[in-house]
Amino acid sequence: MALMISLLAGIAMLGLALPFLLNLTGQFRITERTHKGLAAMNLAEAGVERAIWELNYGDITSWSGSSVKRTLALTSVKTAGGVVMGDVEIEVQNPASDNPTVTAKGIVPWVGGAALEKTVQADLKHKVQSHFNFGIFGDEGFDLHGNAHTDSYNSAVGPYDPLHPNTKGDVGTNATHQWDVVLLNNTIVNGDAVTGFESDPEIVVRLRNNAQVTGDLSTLPEVKPLPPHNPPFLTQRGNLHVTGGNPSVTISESGTYTGFTLDTNTKVTISGDVQLYVDGNFTMNSNSILEITPGSHVEIILGNGTFVQESNTQVDNLSQDPKALVLLGTEQFKTMVWRSNSQFWGVMYVPEATIDYAANADLFGSIVCNSISMSSNAGIHYDESLGTWDKYGVTSTKYQVKTWQERR
Repeated sequence: MALMISLLAGIAMLGLALPFLLNLTGQFRITERTHKGLAAMNLAEAGVERAIWELNYGDITSWSGSSVKRTLALTSVKTAGGVVMGDVEIEVQNPASDNPTVTAKGIVPWVGGAALEKTVQADLKHKVQSHFNFGIFGDEGFDLHGNAHTDSYNSAVGPYDPLHPNTKGDVGTNATHQWDVVLLNNTIVNGDAVTGFESDPEIVVRLRNNAQVTGDLSTLPEVKPLPPHNPPFLTQRGNLHVTGGNPSVTISESGTYTGFTLDTNTKVTISGDVQLYVDGNFTMNSNSILEITPGSHVEIILGNGTFVQESNTQVDNLSQDPKALVLLGTEQFKTMVWRSNSQFWGVMYVPEATIDYAANADLFGSIVCNSISMSSNAGIHYDESLGTWDKYGVTSTKYQVKTWQERR
């Protein structure tokens, strides 16, 4: 009787537990399927990375196929622990073009001889090394003194906070000789100082009189290319000379000027998406104003002349977006002088020019030049978002992902 009762109780308990066990089995199968699906996706992404590596550093011509399409099959791919995950099938369309397309399929074994598959497609493009990956970059060197300082912020995150600045105000140079970089008299680089390829930064950088670099001293992995900007072909506008007789001028169209002069107490307003090519002297006399209206994007290309901004002048980029105002130098542009006591939001790429920046001013953005001398409490606040800004830079032979999507 006791045995019979125990048997009946066991059957009852099994009846109660069976739905739970079935549900647990189903949950386990769902979990395992999810795990296998993630493994297949990881294999597909690894296939894309393998293709990019072969395009950049390997020899993709060793793969099967032709110049139109190359394929590679990887079987029994293992984890670091030696466990087989599955297979990868990789296909590269137009591998020698500017925009190859990579398709990679990850295949993981499943129950009953079936397999779970995930496919990823990536469109590639050539990498662009931004001109503006330093707060200051002087091709042949630079000197900072008189309480000059650098720090950073990221305009994509928020405005500059003077109480909590970032510490990526890096400075750099292609120079390799002793004392090509001189930091004097309380200068503070809140970031790294990077010197020329295969140089000794301890020899290139000279620190004196309480100057300091808060980050590392290091060298460039290769020479940073700095090609001059080519002059554009724009409508001829003649010589612009803003005088007291007509003290305010608005520009809303692109054009080429043989000279650009603002007399004392005059103002030029630029509105819209405008390119100005000044193939002559660009001069701002004391108390003059160059204003960039909010929402505008302005390029000022400097040619065969000098750029001089005298004391108490203002370049007012009202949007306070460094990407909205770009100063570019051609091969002929050699000299830039700043005497302003105002703030400047923008970037300067003048690779052949020497800059004399003696101003009690704050610059938010980035400067690239041949050389620069900076003093008088000047502050350079590098906008970190410029480091990935590929509108201005040098195109590399290396590829990177342009778009990525999972294919069904």
